[in-house]
Amino acid sequence: MRFKQQRKIIAALVLGCILFWSAGCSTTSPAVPTVTPKAVPIHAMVDMKKLLDAHPDRAKLRQMEQSLMAADAKAADNTSEIEADRREFEVAMKVRQNEDRATLDKKQKQLSDELNEQRRLFIETLEIEYRTLLFNIDLKLKTVQLSPTDSQTLQKERDRLEAERRRKLEVKDMELSTRLQSEMDTLATELSQKSETYAKQWMDERRQSVKKMTVSPELEKQRQEIMELSGRMIQDVRAAVTKIAVKEKIDMVWLRPAVHNSLKDITDAVISEIANAK
Repeated sequence: MRFKQQRKIIAALVLGCILFWSAGCSTTSPAVPTVTPKAVPIHAMVDMKKLLDAHPDRAKLRQMEQSLMAADAKAADNTSEIEADRREFEVAMKVRQNEDRATLDKKQKQLSDELNEQRRLFIETLEIEYRTLLFNIDLKLKTVQLSPTDSQTLQKERDRLEAERRRKLEVKDMELSTRLQSEMDTLATELSQKSETYAKQWMDERRQSVKKMTVSPELEKQRQEIMELSGRMIQDVRAAVTKIAVKEKIDMVWLRPAVHNSLKDITDAVISEIANAK
């Protein structure tokens, strides 16, 4: 029925976008093979359908939907239009998700190649800087008759130079890793915001279209109440996700793995948080 299709549209909207970005949001992209970050941002995911089905107001919403569908049975002529809109939205969001993924992959490869080259050149510079110093010490240790004290002093100097070279490389690795993380975070945030804006605009346009349909004031009131309740349920979910993310120090929560291969599922924790808040 007409409202049933509207409900599917709302569900499609919710399932098509990233749900939550915490303060200092970031994406976890595969790092440069030779760059090892010391702190890896935590990512998680939730099952939106499961969250909404478990919401305390779900039974009330279902009853309202059934009541509206029964009263709106004669409006079946609008079903095909709404179904077409739903399919159009899902296809558009799928295309956008694929484009975003391709953009992220391309950016990641470009950055990885660039940073690996910078690291290679830096290692060459270190090699030039320390090669002669280490060679001279090794030469003295192998060819010059030294007292145990002098030999020990030279060996300590060699160890110091080796440690100094390693520290410089570690600092460079951290610098490159931070740059990779920062640029990928910025791009992922930008893509997410664009997708969310697109989805919001589509929903706003659809709502305006629905308002133009000829319906009785009573049915329109019921429909508005259902949309408002659905909106409150989604806000409850977002608030609970935010609270759990802050509590567990999660940097980003996704509706589904888009960039990541393995994500922590916090759906049950969010369900408990919503239940406790009611």
